[in-house]
Amino acid sequence: MARTKRSSKLDSKKRLTLEAGARHLDPISPGQYLIYQRPKSGAAGSWLARSYDKTSGKQVQVRIGTADDFNDPDGDQILTFGQAQDKAKELFKKTEEAKKAAEQGEIITVGPYTVEDAISDYLADGKRRGMKALNRTELAARAHIVPILGPIEVTKLTRTRIESWQSKLSESPRRIRSKMGATTPTFAAAPKTAEEKRARKDTANRILTILKAALNHALDRGRVSGSGDAWKAVKPNPNSGSVRIRFLEVEDQQRIVNACAPDFRRLVQAALFTGARYGELTKLKVDDFNLQARTLFIAESKSGRPRHVVLTEEAGIWLNGIVAGKAAGDLLFTRDSVKRRSRGESMENNDSWAHADQQRPIDAACKQAGLDPVRFHELRHSYASSLINKGVPLAYIAAQLGHSDTRMVEKHYGHLAPNAMADAIRSLAPKLGIAEPPKFQNLQIS
Repeated sequence: MARTKRSSKLDSKKRLTLEAGARHLDPISPGQYLIYQRPKSGAAGSWLARSYDKTSGKQVQVRIGTADDFNDPDGDQILTFGQAQDKAKELFKKTEEAKKAAEQGEIITVGPYTVEDAISDYLADGKRRGMKALNRTELAARAHIVPILGPIEVTKLTRTRIESWQSKLSESPRRIRSKMGATTPTFAAAPKTAEEKRARKDTANRILTILKAALNHALDRGRVSGSGDAWKAVKPNPNSGSVRIRFLEVEDQQRIVNACAPDFRRLVQAALFTGARYGELTKLKVDDFNLQARTLFIAESKSGRPRHVVLTEEAGIWLNGIVAGKAAGDLLFTRDSVKRRSRGESMENNDSWAHADQQRPIDAACKQAGLDPVRFHELRHSYASSLINKGVPLAYIAAQLGHSDTRMVEKHYGHLAPNAMADAIRSLAPKLGIAEPPKFQNLQIS
């Protein structure tokens, strides 16, 4: 660090005699200044660093700490004149490095690097890599991480602070999707039942995963220094992974299909015939359906791996009717008579199904059919449970759903497999005829 430049009015307590409410500049180099700002309230003054870029004509000013007017300096938040000057010089140096790096497409942090900065960098990198469910990840981070932890510098983030945030999030009521035009979030009642508390803990675990991923990304890219022990030591909530999933029986599937509006009905039928996710279905094109092979090609999936879904004869005949009269590049499922005030860049056309278009119509269909509310994703669960109950091997079901192995199938539907296995063995195993009949009869109790 270069030698500290002396200042007769700022490097001693004489600065307390300077005009209150004014800013007093001390030049460090051309276009770069250290500023002492003395408040009118009589409190300790502040140190600021100001730089001026002649090329762009822009002026940047950053607060770097509090002056040691009344408290002993700590070299971090409370600074002497010399410490403030060194910190300003370091900031100016980083600014020049960032300017040069920007010309080469790189990012160098200038000033305090906060949790919100880490989230933004992580999301930007996710967009570059084509991260799946990026929109939902950003919504969760902006809603649950940024408002509480966002302003905190990553280097000052502690395990205790993260665990306190995690605990409050686990006990907080869930957010409800707001009505169109609402400006404030809506919340459900606080979790009371064991299932509601488990679900909130599970949600907190998923959001903690996003936070850790963003902070690890910052550490990996050199945005912050250290080991990351503050967040790596934080453990997920225990006893939150016991997922209770609802499966619709065949009769209930028929009732919900009959209660849907025609355009949404086609989407629900496709989900029950294929087990595909909502986002996968909305991107399907006519030429993804192969009548001869009786398969449906899912090109874009959550895992990033394409797959061919084998269709039943019933599903094949139904889809053949859906594609009739459409061109190969047309969307397979569209909305009827929809009017929107704005459209995202990712929309195929004005008749496309958007990211969150499914929840309101499925709520309406459940109400019309007299069923408890379900999520669209539970149609996928119903498809898988139906296959298990018919004795289809788990490996085949995993392939149909797009999983790389059977672990997810066993986690969500494994409790159904024993019944399906027992039924299959009892109905398919040969009768050997080698058992002698018992020589007694069971007592009949009336």
